[in-house]
Amino acid sequence: MSRKPAAQRNPPTPYPPGVPDRDTETRKRRGTHRRRLRLSGMRTRLFAGFAAVAVITAAIITGASYFLIRDALLTRVASNANTQLVADVQQNGTQLQASTSGPTDTSIADAMAKSGEGGVIVLITPHGTSTSDFRFSSLDIPRSFQNAAQNQVVQERTVVNGAPYVLTGTRIRPNGPEVYLFTKLDAEQAILTELITIGAVSGGLALLGAGGVAFLATRNVLVPIRRLGHAARMLGQGDLDIRLEVKGTDEIADVSRTFNETAEALARSMDELRAMDAASRRFVADVSHELRTPLTAMTAVTEVLEDVEDADPTTVSAAHLIANETKRLARLVEDLMEISRFDAGTAAMRIEDINLPELIEATLSTRGWTTKVEVNAPALLATRIDARRMDVVIANLVGNALKHGGEPVALTLYDDGPFVIVQVADAGPGIPAEALPHIFDRFFKADKARGRSEGSGLGLSIAFENARMHGGELSAGNRPEGGAVFTLRFPKGAHGEASDEDDPPTWGSGAGAALESGARSYDRTQGVRV
Repeated sequence: MSRKPAAQRNPPTPYPPGVPDRDTETRKRRGTHRRRLRLSGMRTRLFAGFAAVAVITAAIITGASYFLIRDALLTRVASNANTQLVADVQQNGTQLQASTSGPTDTSIADAMAKSGEGGVIVLITPHGTSTSDFRFSSLDIPRSFQNAAQNQVVQERTVVNGAPYVLTGTRIRPNGPEVYLFTKLDAEQAILTELITIGAVSGGLALLGAGGVAFLATRNVLVPIRRLGHAARMLGQGDLDIRLEVKGTDEIADVSRTFNETAEALARSMDELRAMDAASRRFVADVSHELRTPLTAMTAVTEVLEDVEDADPTTVSAAHLIANETKRLARLVEDLMEISRFDAGTAAMRIEDINLPELIEATLSTRGWTTKVEVNAPALLATRIDARRMDVVIANLVGNALKHGGEPVALTLYDDGPFVIVQVADAGPGIPAEALPHIFDRFFKADKARGRSEGSGLGLSIAFENARMHGGELSAGNRPEGGAVFTLRFPKGAHGEASDEDDPPTWGSGAGAALESGARSYDRTQGVRV
């Protein structure tokens, strides 16, 4: 088909289909930084610290109060029991010593129990054991305690039938009656139990209070830290205008102030670097542009000089040398101009309906490589691409394989659903492992010895950028059987518009026409760049 008129030239989108844009990546990174509950976080540690302080303080206060009150209560009960026993002995001792029967002893025990502040009286006399409460007996009095109660009043705590008592006892005189008083501790035990309950409730309230204080304290600390972390992430993602609000004069304010100063210094440095980079790009573009006119004239003159064959052999040799170097310089200038367009974002795409196998055939035929390259491709593979740029990519890959690889060179074209895959393989020594990561870098040459070779080291980088503009990718590797292989993968329908949507695509001569009109003039000065 004939080339469609008025083809629309569309500037390439910075992130073509299939290549994730930075905004999407930024949103993903932000998602990974969303605040979530962390058991090892600062809030948890501060809460645990406040809770530990509250619980320990409550436990200390409650424990100290418990022991102090218990000792006071026991001391009071013991003192009252001692006073009661001494008073009972003084009041009833004579009658008890004069008693001649057990019933009399029981009556005296009842009288003693009623005259005091309560308690149980147990009397041990020559007539036996008498008690004011039948549930008590001499068996409830330890033998060691009886031995200690000789002409003195002794006391100890004991438990009878599961209830606590203060046991107070004495012997009236050697070989005389023994008097023992059991004073209950139920009231005191209730007081201590209530004290423990109050301590537990107070500890719980203290724990809640500590939680509230910890929440407020951590909020005042964590909110500025989260803001600082968010600002640092935004700064790392390229937002150089991010700043923090500085409040107060504490350490957080100092950190925020330092962050703002750092961000401002970084913004200034980035502005300077951008200005220097822009100036460098403008310089390269301007120099390349200015060199085109004299180089065009020089190229025309050198073509004339190459046709001179009747001159001195030295003159002919010098003329050929000048012609070759002038062409090489012209190609380098064109390469630099193309690179500057990529950097400036002004490289345009002209999308057309192209039969890719025919474009490949035209590319090889134009350069005289038809007999040197084995092509495995279907007869028809419809694509929407920029024919001129795709010609540059294929010419660079095949030329690189022929020049620095080794024949035979095989070009294979695959139809991979919505994508197209082009592989160019050679039978050479392959790419050194240390060169693979840099093979698409600008001015990189795997063979350092070819510093004066025809290539400028820009060809593969230009091919890489052209592949990216088509929404695809270009990769390099080595085959297991030996030799290098370059793989180009891009979608069939590249971003952009065709020249004329109203006319149906006619596959056939379009690729050749596009190549002849676009690639001929381009390749005259650029040729194959490797």
